[in-house]
Amino acid sequence: MIGNLTLDYRRIAAWGALLALVLLVLGLLLGPLLARNRALDAEIARDRQVLDRLTRLDVSRDLIREAAKRFEDEQLAALVYSQDTPPEQIALDVQKRVTEILDKSGAEVKTVATYNVPADDFQGSGIKITFTGPMESVAMALHEIESAPPLLVIEELDIKPLLQARVMRRAQDAPPPAAQTVQVQLAAVAYTPLAEGAKK
Repeated sequence: MIGNLTLDYRRIAAWGALLALVLLVLGLLLGPLLARNRALDAEIARDRQVLDRLTRLDVSRDLIREAAKRFEDEQLAALVYSQDTPPEQIALDVQKRVTEILDKSGAEVKTVATYNVPADDFQGSGIKITFTGPMESVAMALHEIESAPPLLVIEELDIKPLLQARVMRRAQDAPPPAAQTVQVQLAAVAYTPLAEGAKK
């Protein structure tokens, strides 16, 4: 009986050694395979990120095309001066437009000079103008200058009230005092993108 127990222990030990040897061999074989599998998973994740980025870029490209088409369809190009227009011609057009708006509002133009703003990516061409007029008319003229296409930017603005002689009202039916007259100095500029060769 003792001999049988010893034999059973030996069999169990042999099976255990065999099992350990099999596990060792499997570990040696499967270890590199598992490492390779992890490396492939990481590459797939990276490729998925690149694909997501490319998909987003493709969507962005479509959005840019749609915006460009809308720009043409809605004639948004009329909001800015053409890049091909010389700065001197833009300044002359700005002067003509602003003086016409001021004449219509009843303002009196005092001085006009060209006003250019150099920049890295844009060229600002316009005028510096001094004029006088009633405050209400000046406010309406300023609104029209900033909102009429092609769009202009008011870079500088200085408004000063002009002193007026005050007449004492002696009777209740006397006419109301005249509207406040102001003197305005402003710089109106049209910005256009510089051509590639002209950029600093």
